[in-house]
Amino acid sequence: MSAPAPRKKRRYKLQASKRPEVVPFTPEGDAALCYVRQSFFTDESTSKEVQTDTTHRWTNAYGIPIVDTVEDLHVSGDLEPYKRSGLKAWLSDAPPKPWKTLVVSKLDRLVRNVMDALTLLEWLRARGKRLICIAEGIDSSNSMSEFLITLIAAFARMERERMKERFRSAKAKLKEEGRWGGEGHHYGTMPVELPGGAGWILGLDPYAVRILHSLSKLAREGKGLSEMCTWLKENKVLAPRDRQLQLGAERRGEDLATIEYKGHEWNPSVLRRLLTHPVLVEYGIFEPAEQAQIIARLDEKSVRKVRGSNQPYEFSGVLVCAQCFEPLWHRIAHHDRKRKDGTSVVYEYNYWRCPSRKHGPAMRAEEIEPLATQAFYKIFALVPVRERVVLPPTNHANEIAKLEREYGKLMSSVARATSAQERRRIQDDGEKILADLDALREQPIDPGGVQWVPTDRTWQQELAGMTPEDRRLKWLELGFSFAIQKRPDGTWKAGWQLPEGWREAMPELAEQVTGTGETLEITDLLDRKAAGITRPEHD
Repeated sequence: MSAPAPRKKRRYKLQASKRPEVVPFTPEGDAALCYVRQSFFTDESTSKEVQTDTTHRWTNAYGIPIVDTVEDLHVSGDLEPYKRSGLKAWLSDAPPKPWKTLVVSKLDRLVRNVMDALTLLEWLRARGKRLICIAEGIDSSNSMSEFLITLIAAFARMERERMKERFRSAKAKLKEEGRWGGEGHHYGTMPVELPGGAGWILGLDPYAVRILHSLSKLAREGKGLSEMCTWLKENKVLAPRDRQLQLGAERRGEDLATIEYKGHEWNPSVLRRLLTHPVLVEYGIFEPAEQAQIIARLDEKSVRKVRGSNQPYEFSGVLVCAQCFEPLWHRIAHHDRKRKDGTSVVYEYNYWRCPSRKHGPAMRAEEIEPLATQAFYKIFALVPVRERVVLPPTNHANEIAKLEREYGKLMSSVARATSAQERRRIQDDGEKILADLDALREQPIDPGGVQWVPTDRTWQQELAGMTPEDRRLKWLELGFSFAIQKRPDGTWKAGWQLPEGWREAMPELAEQVTGTGETLEITDLLDRKAAGITRPEHD
């Protein structure tokens, strides 16, 4: 029996730590870097002046020279220290000046996160530096510092989350009450102070509303987003964020010439989100049908661009399918034919068809375009033209707030009056403003809406001098469309769709529309021969 084979001795490989070694702090050549951070919302105890005074008094008491005082104002405590604009240059191996002690009044002025605190502490220890937190009595060169910093940073993090919860709760409560909580607001609205200092609400910004109405008209006329951005830049219209800065300066009574704008520019994506945002309908700046028309025009423009043609035809967007009411697609077909004498000729055919290809065959443009034109003039030739005007709703809060501000400024000048006559004049002006305020408060809330303003022209006179493209844009602006479909048996279904609010715009047509329909059927109204519709000999 053979002896057992000797076992090989197991060798263990020692795994070394990759953590940087701790360099002990030495007081030789010590220099202090005082740090001050102020949040967006602060009180007197955490103001810049208090923090600076606290850190300087500590360093002077211990006889440590101050290298610099770094300030990060309006910076959240959640932001990592090495990402802050003021402190990040000093947390590097090549700082502007050498330093060994980082002094803060409280730990939460430096970090509010446990991981950030430990990362910063490890970075300081690896370079022989230390952290001093005056309020907590922390000195990172002490062995207990890591435990204290971890514990206090955890409480600071919890305090920060509680602050966020209280802030969100307050915002939600203000929103339920219809009040403004100081956050950013949508373009077209502006904060309006309630009477008696009862808070703020969001009202309408008259200047921005006029811009939005102009953009609505351009979009419904078929202008693209890039063209509208060019129009905004040519008219020097401020972008939404810069407009908010301007409104904030007006509320604070600052000189508008001293505002430092951020230089934001209009671009197609921002403009599209603005025009299609539902808040414009919620505040009454756009009517629902108006915004739906804007979205349809923008979608039509993008679809034409995707298909490779951004040049509209004479009836693009006007001709729609009588069954699905989608805009018809235009198609050009070329056919080579040979004559009897052996020569060849190329014929070009223009067709309109339903985009789904499910609702009838393609229709010749030479047939349906004259039908649409003849039908329009036969129905609307003598109908007066009424222009569509959109009026936003208002509770007169903007005017009331403006008069109240004027009254406050006027009354503040009473004490500076140099004579009884001047004082009396100021009081008389104040009484006039108070009378205007009482009159505005007694006025009922104006619901706004759409108004059709009559003109002295008929539709025949309106379209007489227009080019085909201008006529197409006019139809699209007001919401006219010609619904047509050719059935498989060769019969036709056609009619002019009336725009939104047509009963106010064209009350003369009320007798011609039966029931609750919004379309004037013209199948039996037209004469194909009178319209000049004949098939070519080669068809």
